[in-house]
This record gives sequence, C-alpha cells and structure tokens, in this order.
Amino acid sequence: MTSVRQVIAGLAIALFAMTASLGVSAQPSEQRTESVQKIELENAQNRIADWEADLDELEKSISGEEVTGRVIADGRDRVETIQLAIGDLRGRANDRLQRFQAALGKLGDPPAEGEEEVPAVARERERIDQDIAHVSGVIKQLELVNFRASELSDQLAGLARERFTQRILGRVDVPVDPVVWFEAWREIVQLPSMVQARYANLELEGQVADELSEVAAGLVFLTFIVIAALIGGEVIVLRYIPARWNTVPDEDRVSLVSGTRFLFTAMVPGIALVIAYGMLESRQALLSGAMGDFVHQCFAAALFLLFVGAAIRSVHSPFAPSLRRSGTTVKGARVVGFCSLAVAVIFAFDMVLLQGATTLGTSLDIALVQSISNVLVISVLLFVSSLGVFWQHDERDRHAIWSKIERRSRRGFKIIAILMPVLMAVGYVALARFILENLMMALAFLTCYWLLRAYCRALMHTYLVRPESSEDSNVSDAVHGTLYFWMRVLIDVVMFSIAVPVAVMIFTDIAWADLILAVQQAFVGIQVGGIHFSLRSIMLAALMFVIVLAVMRFFQRMLSTRVLPNTKLDQGLQHSVSAIFGYAGICLAILLAVSAAGLDLSNLAIIAGAISVGIGFGMQSIVNNFVSGLILLVERPIKVGDWIVVGADQGFVKDIRVRATEIETFDRSSVVIPNSELISNRVLNWTLKERSGRGIIKIGVSYGADIEKVREILLEMADKRREILTYPAPQVVFMDFGASSLDFELRYFLRDIGDVIAVGSSIRFELVQRFRDEGIEIPFPQRDLNLRDIDKLTDAIRDAGKGAPTKITEVEPQKTETSENMPDDTSSDAENSGADQKAAPPSTAKDVSRDRDASGREIPDAGGSSDGDAPR
Repeated sequence: MTSVRQVIAGLAIALFAMTASLGVSAQPSEQRTESVQKIELENAQNRIADWEADLDELEKSISGEEVTGRVIADGRDRVETIQLAIGDLRGRANDRLQRFQAALGKLGDPPAEGEEEVPAVARERERIDQDIAHVSGVIKQLELVNFRASELSDQLAGLARERFTQRILGRVDVPVDPVVWFEAWREIVQLPSMVQARYANLELEGQVADELSEVAAGLVFLTFIVIAALIGGEVIVLRYIPARWNTVPDEDRVSLVSGTRFLFTAMVPGIALVIAYGMLESRQALLSGAMGDFVHQCFAAALFLLFVGAAIRSVHSPFAPSLRRSGTTVKGARVVGFCSLAVAVIFAFDMVLLQGATTLGTSLDIALVQSISNVLVISVLLFVSSLGVFWQHDERDRHAIWSKIERRSRRGFKIIAILMPVLMAVGYVALARFILENLMMALAFLTCYWLLRAYCRALMHTYLVRPESSEDSNVSDAVHGTLYFWMRVLIDVVMFSIAVPVAVMIFTDIAWADLILAVQQAFVGIQVGGIHFSLRSIMLAALMFVIVLAVMRFFQRMLSTRVLPNTKLDQGLQHSVSAIFGYAGICLAILLAVSAAGLDLSNLAIIAGAISVGIGFGMQSIVNNFVSGLILLVERPIKVGDWIVVGADQGFVKDIRVRATEIETFDRSSVVIPNSELISNRVLNWTLKERSGRGIIKIGVSYGADIEKVREILLEMADKRREILTYPAPQVVFMDFGASSLDFELRYFLRDIGDVIAVGSSIRFELVQRFRDEGIEIPFPQRDLNLRDIDKLTDAIRDAGKGAPTKITEVEPQKTETSENMPDDTSSDAENSGADQKAAPPSTAKDVSRDRDASGREIPDAGGSSDGDAPR
C-alpha cells in the first residue's frame, strides 16, 4: 500500500513539474517562433529571387520548338514545389502581419492634427508601421510570384493535354508484313542480352555508390518484409484464423478472411515497396535519367501485380470455394482467376518491356508489335472471363444490386474486349492502350476499395457492434441495427473522403498543389457579393447546431425526468414547461449555427420582411397551428393526460406539439388533431379543472318488485366502492314508470373520471347477481301474437296441397298483455266465380295452375302423393 502511495505521489510531482515547465517555457517558445518567422521573412527576398530565376529558366525551356515529355513533367513538379513553398511562406507572413496590426491597435488611434504624442509611443508606432509595410510588400511579391507560377502551370497543363491528345488520337500504320512481326519479336527476345551487354561492366562509383550504400540496409529490410508478408499472410489466414470468426455470420466471416488476406499479401508489401521507392527517389543520383524511369516502371508493375494477385485470391478464391466473394461457379472461379492473373502479368510485363525498350532506344516497330500483341491477348482473356457460363445465375438474387452490377460489368468487358482489337486494326493503337491501362487501374482500385470497405464493416460488426454476448445482456437487436447502420455510414464517409483524392491523383492529370489549393479554397471559402461561403464555416455551423441541440435536449430530458417530477406542478404544466424549453433550445441552436456560419443576422431583416408576406398567405394554416400550439401551452385549456372529446374522437392527450396534438384513443390508436381545431372548435375536457366526475347507471325492475329494497341495494353497491366519493353522496333517482319496468338511476361521483367505465361495469356485474339472490326481476319488453281462426287457416293450406279451390281467411295479429292495441287487418273469403272473385295468394295460385297443367298432360305431380300433404 505504501508503494502505491509513493507511485501516486511521484506521478503527482512529475505532473506538477511538467505543468510548471510548460508555463515557464511558454513565453520563450512564443519568442522562438516569432524569431523564426522574423528570420524567414528577412530571407524572403532571397527565396523570391530564386523562385523567379527558376520560373525564368522554365519559361525559356518550354518556349523552344522541341519540348519533351520529361521537360513538361519536371516543370510541373518544380512549379508545384514553388507554389507549396509560396503558400507556406504567405501563411507565415499573414500571421506576422496580424501580430503587427494587433500591436498597432494596442497603441490606439494616432493623435489628431495639432496634438503631440509621447515620444516612446511615437517611435514604437513608427517602427510597427515600417514592419507592416515590409511584411505587406513581401505578401504582394509572393502573390505576384504565385500568379506567375499559376500561369506557367496552366501553360504546362495545356502542353501536356495537347501532347496527350495527339498521342492518344494519333493514328499509325499497323504492319501487315509477317517479316516485320518476326523481326520485332526476335529483338524483343534479345532485350535481356542487350541490357546485359550495356550494363554488365557498370561500376558504381562516386555519389551513386555512396547513396546506394546508405539505403542498401533499408532496402534489404524492406525486401524481407515483403517476402514475410507474402508468405505469412497466407499462413495466418489459412491456419490461425481467430476462433471468434467461426461463430460470426457467413458474410462477415468471408469478409474478414478475404480482408485479412488482402491486408497481409497486398497492403503490407505494397507499403514496403512505396517506402523503398521513396528512399531511392530521395537520392538524386539513383533515379536520374532514363534508368530512373525504368526503375519507376518496375516498381509500378510490381505494386500492380501485388494488389491484383491478392485481389484475385481474396475475391475469386479458386481453391477455397467457401471463401469466394464473387458470383462465379466452382469451375468459373479457377478460369476467371487464372485469366485475371494472366491479364495482370501480361499488363505488368508490357509496362516494364515498353519502358525498357524506350530506355535502350529500340525501334518503333518493337513497341508497336508488342502493344498490339499484348492488347490482343488481354482482349481474348477479358472476353473469356466475361462469358456467362462461368458465372452463377441464381433467380433469387437476379434483382439484387450487386448482381445487376456484375451482369452489366460483364457486358461492358465484352464490349471493351471487342472494341480494342477494332481500334488497333484501324490504327488507333495508343487509344486502345489508353483504354486498357485505365481499365486495369480502375479494376484494381475498385477491387481494393470494395475489399477494404467490407473488411472494415466486418471488423466493426464483429468487435464493436456485437461484442461477446452475455446472458444478462439487455441490448436489443434494434439497438444493434441502429448502431450498425450509423457505423457503416461513418465508414463509408471516411473511406469515400480518402478514396476520392486518391482517385483524382491516379486517373486525372491534376497536380498535387492544385488539389491542395482546391481543398483550401473549399475550406477557406469564396466571396459572393456580401456573403462568404466556406466549407469550414458550414461544417462548423452544422457541428455547432448538433452540439447545442444535443446539450439542450439533455437538459430538457433532465428537466422532464428529474426536476419537474419533484415539484408540485401537475403533469400538463410539466409538459408545457418542458416543451417551451425545447423550443427555446432549437431557436438558440439555430441562432448559434447561423452566427458560426458567418452570416450577419442584420442582413436577413429585409429578407425576413419579404418572406413574412409569403408566410402570411402561403403558410397561413401552418402559422395558425403554430400559434394555436403556443396558446395551448400558455393558456392550457387542455393538458397532457386530459380526457377530451373532439367531435367523434375521444381519448387522452399524449403530446402537444408545434403543429398538432396527439390523442390516444381507448383502442390505443393515435389521432393527430391540428391545434387550430382545438382552439376554434368545441372541445369537451373531462379533466380540465379536476379529475373527479359523475357516473350514472340506469336500471329497470319489474312492477312487482320492492322498490325500497332496490334503493337499498343500489346504495349499498355504491357505498362499498373505494373509487366513489362519499361527498357528494351517491343517490338513487326514480326516473319513470316505463312500458314494462320501473326505471331507476344510480348517480355517484368518482375520484378519477377515468375509472367510470371500470366502476360501472363492476357494479352492473354485482347488481345482476344480487337481484337474482333477492328475487328481483329485471324485465324486458314482451309481445304475444294471437292468430284467430287457426283451424280455417290449416284447412286452407291442406286444400291448397290437394289442388282444390281454397277459401282463404286472413288472420289478424293481435297483441295481448300489453298496453298497446294493434290495428286489425281482415279480408273476405275468396270466391271461385262471379265478379267479386278476389285473387288468391301468389303461392296458392301457382299451385292451382301447376296442378291443372299436370292433370291435362297426364303427368304425375312432382310435388308428392295426391293423397297426402306435400311439403312446400
């Protein structure tokens, strides 16, 4: 325990000492920075003179008739270096100018005419004015040099584009003589011997030997890293896969394995190669001239082969079908993988061989034959790889986004594979090579981006979103899904932000200085009239809005959950206070965000005045609802938790928002009512002043029941309910003498009107059982139907079945044992002949006509035996 205290005390003393030392050394550090800036500004004239001399030399070199590609490339690099240095020096000069201006502001305004100033202050003011003039002059000189460098950069870019266009669209005569092809390939085969003959007796002496000996150890070490990464990457993936990856979903597991393989077999050796090339390039004598271009091309080819080979193993996985990422079949994975690797090898060999032929000064026929042959072979391999027989055609995934991309990509590869030989046949060999180079680079870049993106997502999903699960974990899948979504968005934003500048540098001719300048302009901003737009201010405004809104939401939540519930305010007033605090937080966040964006709020007064007219007309209903919502929060005719009735809707108020109010009905459905309707229309609020309210139960008993007993039972039911108030006391009201019952009402007051349905239902259940025990009848309306002359009606039905004429006597329904009399409807007997004969009922007439027709045709009656009554 004593040792722990000693360690803590020692750490505290060390921290105190570091803080004191920082405080002591802060002023000297600032003085040191200021002195460095002062020395740099004093040497600025010499640096500006050197830059102007370099620009003069560059102008002279590009003004001649023969301007080589090497001159253009070197010139653009020199201009880029000068522009970066100018930007750095100009930034420091601006900082120093701001310091001088701040110091001048401390001295105050200069004295008016006729007034005198303290001599020491006057001398200091004069010195600061001289420094400001000197720094301002340096800044103007830097701007002039930068303007001249920008013009030269544009001129060089124009020359590069012109040369590029001439080279790409230039047409050559394709040799058709077999002798030319044979001689060209014979020279290509003899290239290694030519290189050996030229460089066999090469002796490294002087500066080259010294620089090479300095970097030899680093090159050997980096070579060892490349070999170890290539061998160890496969071993790690195939043998030492983490056990956790066996339990993750298949998609994540494949992404993890393929990403790890790509990382160890492409990224690590690729970074080592880039570092090795940087070490060689830093030495001026090692990569100079044509040999430097050849070494550069060799490094580029090796880097390309590394990435393509690792991508093929990670995507197609020819010998491990369970780890395959592409949609190829088992046979197709091997065929497409072999074709892709062959394309990469031929393309890399073509890069190195073409640069080697240029370095050795071979004839143009060699380069032409080599380009045509390699492009033809690559076109055939691309066409074979895009054949549908090697790819799966699962109908379930036919409409998936990746399946659509895969099908359309294969169609594009077929078109390109056919287009390149056609272009070469008509003489556009350079254009065909340009298409092939960009296609290869684009495929390598997109494959690397796709693999790393999936790898980062799988790592995040495995180790961050879903950590080791425990039995007491209460985190739901919804929370995991939301977190996984936002983490994916973050990964996509970061990787896209990194990939776009890299793609711009690879696939365009934009210089690094121009790209940095564009980013700086985007962040610093541009001036449009009186408004300054900048990406930095916009991002700062968005960040300020999110932070302030999050802080205000946090305080609002604390106010709603911890502060207001401990007060004596009712629930509705608590909600009103919390809602007003939330609206104030939103307004404050908007104001701070607008201020952080650099917008002057006073300039918005005219715009706000013009927009207010449109708001008054076009947004009248919205403004009406907004103002009505404020009235509801201030006047509080309804509150959260109130039971209200609005038209045909009723329920409890759940939330009062800016535009509308949410009501939850008794069916647990939500009804959103505009606030203006709650202000302008009639609203029934059961709980405006208090929660108590009256309930009524209507009941009827028979005329023979003991009404005093009924009254006693009803009051007893009400007295034993805790929800019913004793004051005002419950009462039983004899309402009326009903048609079949004596009507009573039990009226009572509840502590909470929300219990009216539950209490009423419970009392009714008990009343039914109690009345049955006491023998009290709850009557219901009864009616008796009396049919007169029932015998005559029976005989008429029987005679109708036999086919005989009938005498129908209509019966009269008569209500008995009721206080109401029904009118009688009678009809006379039906006669068989005479003018007074009346029509028989429809059913009887049908029976008579049917029997008559049957007897005339001597066809037996289908209705049944003539001796019996047939059911009709």
